[in-house]
Amino acid sequence: MNRIAFETNWKIVTAVLSALAILIFLGTWQAQKIGPKTQLLKSIEQGMSADPMLLPVHLDDPQSVVYRRVSFDGVAADAPAIKVFGTNLKGKPGYSLYKPVIRQHGRAVMVNFGWIPLAQQKLPILPVGEITVNGVLMESAVAGDFTPPDNLEKNEWYTANVHEMAQFFGLSSKEYYHFRIFADHSDDTAGFPQGGQVRVDIPNDHFEYMLTWYGLALGLIGVFLAFSLKKKD
Repeated sequence: MNRIAFETNWKIVTAVLSALAILIFLGTWQAQKIGPKTQLLKSIEQGMSADPMLLPVHLDDPQSVVYRRVSFDGVAADAPAIKVFGTNLKGKPGYSLYKPVIRQHGRAVMVNFGWIPLAQQKLPILPVGEITVNGVLMESAVAGDFTPPDNLEKNEWYTANVHEMAQFFGLSSKEYYHFRIFADHSDDTAGFPQGGQVRVDIPNDHFEYMLTWYGLALGLIGVFLAFSLKKKD
């Protein structure tokens, strides 16, 4: 009569238990991130859909209001816009148009007035003089590992770095805010520039990762049992 016997050794058991502990730890770590990330994305959605808040005169912690709709009055500089290469929300290549808007107390806000397609040679006319800006507050952009560097001398831009743009417009560090505003789309513009091109690049795939790590842990247990349990006569 056949019987089932459990055969293994302490080295295999130690290796399996170590790997199992790591997989369970990784799965639990991902599970703990689901709630906070979901809440963050919900907060961003609410901030972008809410009525704009008045932009404070002093904002020491821009991170606290990132993706929040704001409003402020100022004077749009009579200067050529910076064209920052990038894509719109549909993934089409083109340029985002930036220039400073000076608030009454003197500090400038770098405003993204919208996106134009790559093939458009003539720049649209952007506001000059007193305007009200409504839009979404964003931090200064950071170049990726493979992003070409900005060339201020040639006016070639690949990253919307607020500090470099301020330098290009001749502003000192105390003359501008260290964040930027993506202006809402204006119905007054005939198609371009397209405002409101705010991309939320915050993935929320922790649930899938949790299932992957826990699934690998169960698979490891299954393989271990399959090799350790053997039939005996």
